[in-house]
Amino acid sequence: MSDQNPNPAEFAQKAVPSFADFCVYDFWCSSDEKKDKSFVGIKLEKGLPKIYFPMGYRASKPPEDICKQDFYQLIAVLNDKSLQSYFSEEDLKKSQLDFPFYAYLSVLQYYLDFGYFVESETIYKKGFSGKISWPRTIKRIKPQIVDDVDGRHQVVYLNLITRKTSYREDNLITLIHKFCVKESAQLIGRLYGVSENEVEDSELLFDYELFAEVIQDKIATTFNDKHLELFHAMLKMVRYLGNKVNRGEDGSENEPLLGVNKFAPVWEAMVDRIFGKLPQGVAKDKFNPHCEWDLSSRKPGYENPNYAMRPDTIMWDGGESRLYVLDAKYYKFGMTGSATDLPSSDSICKQIAYAEYVEQLVLQKKIPACEGMTANAIYNAFVLPYCFDADNSQLPPDDDFETRPYKMRFIGYCHGNWKNLDAKPGEVDYRPYHRIAGIMLDVKSVMQNYCAFGEAQKMLATCILRENSNHSG
Repeated sequence: MSDQNPNPAEFAQKAVPSFADFCVYDFWCSSDEKKDKSFVGIKLEKGLPKIYFPMGYRASKPPEDICKQDFYQLIAVLNDKSLQSYFSEEDLKKSQLDFPFYAYLSVLQYYLDFGYFVESETIYKKGFSGKISWPRTIKRIKPQIVDDVDGRHQVVYLNLITRKTSYREDNLITLIHKFCVKESAQLIGRLYGVSENEVEDSELLFDYELFAEVIQDKIATTFNDKHLELFHAMLKMVRYLGNKVNRGEDGSENEPLLGVNKFAPVWEAMVDRIFGKLPQGVAKDKFNPHCEWDLSSRKPGYENPNYAMRPDTIMWDGGESRLYVLDAKYYKFGMTGSATDLPSSDSICKQIAYAEYVEQLVLQKKIPACEGMTANAIYNAFVLPYCFDADNSQLPPDDDFETRPYKMRFIGYCHGNWKNLDAKPGEVDYRPYHRIAGIMLDVKSVMQNYCAFGEAQKMLATCILRENSNHSG
């Protein structure tokens, strides 16, 4: 490595804002009406990165090291392609999820650890300056035989082959690395105590085809794992920048680097991952109600697919032959305790309609796995976020929620007043799904573990069934 490279480690020691200064946990409740309070992710504001967490993640800002852990958890969730597969095309269009954060970080970290990547070349020459290469000397230099003072023969080399390492700082790969480091410092450097003014300006303008070709050549001929990791990161950066240029983006102020304008699709996807369990052999779209017009013109009047009804999550309990229709709502009730922040009539009506449609599927025997199941085994629930670590005195009481998976908390039921809620099990009008349970989950717990969780499914069912039986008994 060249001695002329600056010492990047010195940069981190300078007085710069701490990592925690870039983290925002409570922006959802900001009184600033001019600001978009729904964005979650990383955004550049006046040249500085700002990290916005979803509501309910924490009640207050934690210490520096915890902020970093939270940040990497957030990045992992936003980068999760399996969650993005749940998004609608419209949700994806409104999101910025292609920013290769870890590639930018890898490039910056290499720079902080080693400086700029500089290729070395070993030069061999005759002489006495440098480190002796004995294998080459023995192979190429004819030795002389001389006698020592005792008359014994000695082999002497009157010339030597030596080697020196020459660092080639003008190589294209080095110049491209400098470009990538500058780009990384501009976007995320402040998070790690590095200002863009503290790294060298690039000598090259961005050229996607040239940069990609040079890096790919290096990947093909490099066997050093550390260097390969760097080159792959650089290639991801270059491809991202190439796509960005093709999209016509100019890198203006308040540019989202990585994030979603609405966190609701992420919340819905995580809830579905935890609780989603379909009857064997049944696709999820089987539970989507459909509507259409019978026009007097006799032309077909099909619904706009953009507005089709789709339940968020179906949870099937095959052992007990029960089916639960779940709707994940990213609403503020868990933080405010205000009834105005609960699902309203349109959501309640829709949820009842989903369950009624499931009932018809069951009665018409269109789901073989549910054969024998009755309408009395269909249940409804809304799943909402909250912060377990907050005061939460504004929330309805619940017992033992601290020990449940995801700090699961029951808050009550909602219903439509046109349904017969006085009906008892066995009566013709009785439907347990007419009462829609409200269940809250701790946001941080969900983000830390959103894989399918049988214990959580059982506990959710227990909460719904227990409270429902209190009303039906």
